[in-house]
Amino acid sequence: MSNQKKEKPKYTEVWGDTVELKELLFACLIGVVVTMSFFFAGQYIFSNIEGLDEGMASGYALLLGLGGCVLSGVISAVLFKPKRTFDGELRGDSIEHILEQAGMSVEEEAAALAVVSPEIIAEMEELELYSLLALVPEDSPNYKPEYKEKAHVNGQQGGN
Repeated sequence: MSNQKKEKPKYTEVWGDTVELKELLFACLIGVVVTMSFFFAGQYIFSNIEGLDEGMASGYALLLGLGGCVLSGVISAVLFKPKRTFDGELRGDSIEHILEQAGMSVEEEAAALAVVSPEIIAEMEELELYSLLALVPEDSPNYKPEYKEKAHVNGQQGGN
């Protein structure tokens, strides 16, 4: 077993997201099996109900199939965790460029950070986005003086 090389996953881009091919195929297989099982079970159940119109029975079976589709999405989400990594380090003057790409100015971002919920601020702290948090205005309840200090320290580390 130690002689075998660990196989590196093969990734591809689908609808702007990078996915592992093996997991994508398993997720598709799960989706088809669960969705069609629910649909066919619905057809069997609803077609055996006396007095139910055939069109209504087919509609209910389709609705059950859609429920199976949602369930297969949940199953796939639990089985195949995201593999994205986030490099939260922003360097010096790149903040202006990033905000420009997002269609915002530094002033607009500062105004947004001044009123954003504490949960979002906590998430940004967890991701160590201190270069952005340093933009929080001093008169805002979200302001903390350590943001500017940490942004400066992270900026020095990134430059070395």
